[in-house]
Amino acid sequence: MNATVDDSQWMARAMALAQRAESADEVPVGAVLVVDGTIVGEGWNCPIGGCDPTAHAEIQALRAAAQACRNYRLP
Repeated sequence: MNATVDDSQWMARAMALAQRAESADEVPVGAVLVVDGTIVGEGWNCPIGGCDPTAHAEIQALRAAAQACRNYRLP
């Protein structure tokens, strides 16, 4: 897979989200879910502060995307 300018943009956003997690004393992980060039979901690790073992960045991004798309079946 060849990285594109868009890939770098999305990765930069994920890194910014990871910094948000780190500033909250969480493991610094961020995630973005992109469909057709648009972010439909994003998240950062927050299991410690939220006392939620499922609150990993990827899960948070999937939950946000499902809400944004108003469907649990994501494209």
